[in-house]
Amino acid sequence: MTMTMTETRVRTVLAAPHGHRFSHPRPPETFQERERRLLPQMAGNPRVARRIEHGQLPHWMLVAKERRERAQAEAHAETRTGAEPDHVDDVLPSVLPRGRHRAPRKRHGRSLMAYGMTLVAGAVATELFGLLLSV
Repeated sequence: MTMTMTETRVRTVLAAPHGHRFSHPRPPETFQERERRLLPQMAGNPRVARRIEHGQLPHWMLVAKERRERAQAEAHAETRTGAEPDHVDDVLPSVLPRGRHRAPRKRHGRSLMAYGMTLVAGAVATELFGLLLSV
């Protein structure tokens, strides 16, 4: 049985060590180099045009970050000087972390304790019943 050209190529690719199976036309590039290469190809995209014009993050996100950093710096400066804050809310960050998105775990302690007590009660009842019958 003769092998076709495709079968031969597949066998050579699969027999090659990992990392040498396919040719790599370009050397690895950094994120910025890849971005610079791909952005002109997406010139008609309105999202890309906005990003080129205004930058990667919206302005309100930059302002919010600056406010958070300023508040943290002020809180750090107050604690360094030894001044006591008036309220606990002054020290806490303005944005609290979000809670978990799934239901809390069910606690099986009570059900395990009830099961254990049932087993012990059954064992005691069996022993007592055995003693009553032997008398």
